[in-house]
Amino acid sequence: MKRQKDSTKDSNDPKQSEAKEEQTLKREIDVVTGANGKVGRELVKALIKKGDVVRAVVREKSQIVELPNGVIPYIGDISQQRVLDDACQGADNVFHLAAAVSEYRYKTEELMKSNVIGTRNVLDAAEKGGVKHVIFTSTVDVYGRKRRDVLTEESELRPSDKYGYSKMLAENIVKEYSNTVPHTILRLATIYGPGFEGPYFKVFKALQENKVYLIGNGQNHLALVHIYDALQALILPRVFENISKNKTYNVTDGNSYTQELLFNMAADMLNVPRPKKHASEFIVKLIAKSRGLDTDELRFLTSNRIIDISKIKNELNYRPMVEMRIGMGELVSAYLKKHHK
Repeated sequence: MKRQKDSTKDSNDPKQSEAKEEQTLKREIDVVTGANGKVGRELVKALIKKGDVVRAVVREKSQIVELPNGVIPYIGDISQQRVLDDACQGADNVFHLAAAVSEYRYKTEELMKSNVIGTRNVLDAAEKGGVKHVIFTSTVDVYGRKRRDVLTEESELRPSDKYGYSKMLAENIVKEYSNTVPHTILRLATIYGPGFEGPYFKVFKALQENKVYLIGNGQNHLALVHIYDALQALILPRVFENISKNKTYNVTDGNSYTQELLFNMAADMLNVPRPKKHASEFIVKLIAKSRGLDTDELRFLTSNRIIDISKIKNELNYRPMVEMRIGMGELVSAYLKKHHK
């Protein structure tokens, strides 16, 4: 309490003045961690459009220029408790997006520090700041890479990689605070669409060069969600806050695509032959590097999960809007525009 009392003494502090103005106008105050990430940038824009006051936690001062006008920046990462405490003070909602996602890029200790310890730091700050609702982005990887059962939010968590394991631990931390900081956990499928083209462009290039193998029998099911639908899912808990508090929801586009179906769809749009050759997962691992695929991308292509999203549809009225044929068409058009100028 002493820190709060002392912090209000400085009437010349611009952040204190902003906070007073925010409360006077009775606008929702949102904190977004990972605001400079691919999803974070789009979420900040969407929240500003809704009329909310947005406090963005970004790593570097240079990243402020990337934020929309009107956003209040807080410089630091989720290992810096003081920055988080300042950002969360008096806020209504925290969208905790910041995370280390790639096992290819991050060592195990970095994944744990960011995703587990960092999440506890955010929840500590939210609790101290009196935050009403934390929306936490998790992943379907908490279920494991290969499952035969249809996965609901009540399915057993069996993460099979370090990233999924770190997110499962982070979910547990979020739940620890449920009595003081209500939460919503969103288990997102792999995102595609504008800003997420890189991995898909690699596949398109390999298809054009006739270097794509169907992995195994090609009938494994891949879970995807378009960035626009992911944003819809992120904002819905803020809209239906009484229903969504202390709940967990799966988020995909509601469909289940086989690896072969997606490869064939892309090949048809590129006007190249559909892949016919098959190879074992072991062989594909050996040749993945020559195709430009990293280990994270290969894990996705060899995953097999059917995800049920009836809960978020029934409770929060989530309705995926982007059909795969439309979303894939956008990706192919962007690829052709970039590589065939």
